[in-house]
Amino acid sequence: MIKILKSEFYKIKHTWIPSAHFIIPIAYAILFYGAYRTTGLKNFEDTDIIQNYFALLGAVIPIVASLIISKEVDMEISAGNFQVLLFETKSRGKAYIGKLISLLIGLLFSTTLATILFGLLFRREYIGIFFLGGLLIFIGSLFIYIMHLWMTIIVGGGASIGLGFMETLIALLSLTRLGDNIWYFIPCTWPSRLSATFIVGSFTYNSFIYDELTKWAYIGITCIVVIFIGSLIWFSKWDVKSFAY
Repeated sequence: MIKILKSEFYKIKHTWIPSAHFIIPIAYAILFYGAYRTTGLKNFEDTDIIQNYFALLGAVIPIVASLIISKEVDMEISAGNFQVLLFETKSRGKAYIGKLISLLIGLLFSTTLATILFGLLFRREYIGIFFLGGLLIFIGSLFIYIMHLWMTIIVGGGASIGLGFMETLIALLSLTRLGDNIWYFIPCTWPSRLSATFIVGSFTYNSFIYDELTKWAYIGITCIVVIFIGSLIWFSKWDVKSFAY
């Protein structure tokens, strides 16, 4: 698996993807902090500021994921219709998992960087809550990354990017009352709503908040396991010779 991961990182070394993992979280943290210092946002309670930071960060995950995954899949197509990926190991399952893990490592790095920067700029005393909020964004993004990787391989990057835009809009709408009581059934809302819900609960100790997180755990974890197993089985049996789009 280490060999596969090294190969995956080498493939993207000279692309814009590594830069995106640095630039996007840095730009987001600085822009949000600038808005906090120069607008009426500074009059909000700490809870609201932190909640909004992580909620908006989580909301853009679908479109960022679709762009990065589409680029990586396009590279596999250009390299011989996935032949490089499939010949990295005798096990198709390992090749697929290696690709997915490399994508998730990039996500984890970016989320952690955005969390650390906000902690340094805003309130160091809340750093523990920040890291848990960032971790929930990562966990909530697992379904999105698996789905977009699977979808991009099947139908192409254009459809995946289009869906990513729609998912981000839905995630933003879900932050209003429209998302109450239904967000745990809509995967694209999980990164934003999970982190925001946890942060509110951390400051208010509202039992209803933890009930919401428990509901998501039953639904979300089940969905993540199902789509991972389903996509892994599909990729293991996929007839790459019939691939064309």
